[in-house]
Amino acid sequence: MAAIVCASQDEVAGQVIRAPEVRSLRFIGNESFSNRDLRAVIQTRSTGCVSFLLNPVCLLTDWGFAHRRGYLDSLDVAGDELRLRSFYTLRGFFDAAVRSDIRTIGQDARVEFTITEGEPTTIDNFVIGGLPDVIGANSAQEMIGVEVGERFDQLLLEAGTDSLVQAMHELGFIEALVLQDSRRQVGGSAQVELDVIPGRRFKVGDIHMEGHETIGEGVVRDLMGLRTGDFYSQNREEESQRNLFSLDAVRFASIARQRPVENGVMSDSIVDLLVQLTPAENRAARGGFGWSTDECLQTEARLTHRNLFGGARRLEVTARLKNIFAQQLGGSLPCSGVGTNPDFRTLNFLLQAELLVPVFFSGKNSFRASLFGERETVPDVFIREGIGAALAVSRRLGSGMTATLAYQPAFTGFDEQSADIFFCVNFGFCTPEDIATVTQARWLAPLSLDWVFNKTNDPLRPSRGFYITTEIETAGSLTGSEYRYVRAGLQGAMFQQLEPGLVFGARARTGVVEPTRTPLFPTDPTKGEDVIHPSKRFFAGGSQSVRGFGQNLLGPRVLVLNQIEDCSGQVLEVCAGNLAASDPGRFEQRPSGGNAFFEVNLEFRQTLDQRWGLVFFVDAGNVWDDLSEIRAPIWTPGAGIRFISPIGPIRLDLGYNPTSAMNLPVIISLENGTLVQLDEPVSFDPFEFDNPSSFREILRRFQLHISIGEAF
Repeated sequence: MAAIVCASQDEVAGQVIRAPEVRSLRFIGNESFSNRDLRAVIQTRSTGCVSFLLNPVCLLTDWGFAHRRGYLDSLDVAGDELRLRSFYTLRGFFDAAVRSDIRTIGQDARVEFTITEGEPTTIDNFVIGGLPDVIGANSAQEMIGVEVGERFDQLLLEAGTDSLVQAMHELGFIEALVLQDSRRQVGGSAQVELDVIPGRRFKVGDIHMEGHETIGEGVVRDLMGLRTGDFYSQNREEESQRNLFSLDAVRFASIARQRPVENGVMSDSIVDLLVQLTPAENRAARGGFGWSTDECLQTEARLTHRNLFGGARRLEVTARLKNIFAQQLGGSLPCSGVGTNPDFRTLNFLLQAELLVPVFFSGKNSFRASLFGERETVPDVFIREGIGAALAVSRRLGSGMTATLAYQPAFTGFDEQSADIFFCVNFGFCTPEDIATVTQARWLAPLSLDWVFNKTNDPLRPSRGFYITTEIETAGSLTGSEYRYVRAGLQGAMFQQLEPGLVFGARARTGVVEPTRTPLFPTDPTKGEDVIHPSKRFFAGGSQSVRGFGQNLLGPRVLVLNQIEDCSGQVLEVCAGNLAASDPGRFEQRPSGGNAFFEVNLEFRQTLDQRWGLVFFVDAGNVWDDLSEIRAPIWTPGAGIRFISPIGPIRLDLGYNPTSAMNLPVIISLENGTLVQLDEPVSFDPFEFDNPSSFREILRRFQLHISIGEAF
């Protein structure tokens, strides 16, 4: 072994001397384990790219944020030889040899580890004894994951033994032990015997409580997953603690095991539980603000009573404002997604009072009731005003699994100037009289059933796990709704950490809605029977959707020309075609939505440090009028920057729109308020209409999104 001794840096005569930089780190002869496995064992690191996603930056530049520097320390290299030998021994290669080699040229160093693995030791006899009746031999074998004929991997064997002990603890054998007796033969084989000592199976005795007085003993006991007489389960104890922590009325909760003592003798089969609670302050107030391209400046204030009349009932009053300064900024950055028409830049609000009952007949059930009044803008689609209520019952079906049955009646109507295009394009109501009829306030009262299965490790920034959600919703005469339809949706996402600091995420979602004879015109029951409430149709595009498009601008849309004086003395079709070819900015793009949609999002999330991160993504999707008109999804790549703030990741995403010219219908607003749809669509291309330079065209195709929170 060649060796030089140098610290990472030293100081001689006032000058800082830096250790050689490790430019190459190689492993030779490792057939059974990958380079990545061996790098995880040693301390020596080579200079490399922070992530494979930044390889183009690393190849072209020497920027510090893209590189992870590694400096030579020969003491670490010598220690790494011992670490690799120990690793191979634990994995069954008892005769493995490791030799290191260091070569330096100036301030650059190369480190190589040459490994002679030898033959592995295999298991020729494996016995598990002493198992209790509730665990079969086959089940125990599967937990351990080691069989006769396999390599004598002590790390795998220890991990499997821990799994077996954990399973026994879960079944109430809280003092269970597993002893291992391994004998290695000269011929390269090993015999392994596991001796299980289960001990007594414990049951839950008394459940004592402290600090529960203001909340109520009944609520605490209902939220406990363990009852007196149950076999003890560590998972159910942890679930009980999570249930108690989920109460806003509780600041701290802990559950401790205690062995009861009778006549000076400690019980060998009963364990008592001590539940200790620290109540939170009953009243709380908080406020916040945010900014996004599709909702401009937003602010919110909440007043909360965490324990109304006891029982951990929570009353929360929320006031929220959106689109603040949208009118003053005229739809420009950073509020470019609020809508092209001034009608959509007006102030939105929500005033809501909500009561949560965390225990509703059972600790697995909760109940919510709310009253609300709102003014909501969906950019370039509609402005809705309404008042209503919501009733919902949720039930925990298992770990991470919840079902919710909800009923939400609302008396809601639309601003005529915002929804006229929507109803004209989709349903043919283009006269002022018809528009006034279909936009007037009506009852929308859907009944919905949601199912959620969430196994992610973090609700805000997951790095592993998955979630699935489904929704079925219906509205009709039986629910008291004047809008009648059936709607279904499905969404799934998964997250996987590929390497430290790099997470891959993927999401797919789809949905469909069908009308069921909606009566909007009393004098003509067949007129408008296919109308679906605009909020129940599907739209795509935006910061939470396909980011190569503006808010709601993926899928069916129409061009709106409000200034018909531009076409004075011209045939409207000719004028619209000329304007689209020379100045497409004269038109407003108004999405009309569809009855079906599909989206998929793929992301690579790279953490640079504690505050900053990069994201590379590809989004795709499309919206269709119905399932008979399915078109291929449109793919849009992009990249973004993340700043991790106390209120969540602040997200700036730049998506690329690859689409070419499209034939879109044109709506013209006449002076009397009537909308006229031209017979022929026009060719619309906002990117290449004036033969721009390549650079200018690329800039036009980029879509900027600013928001708080991850895209999914």
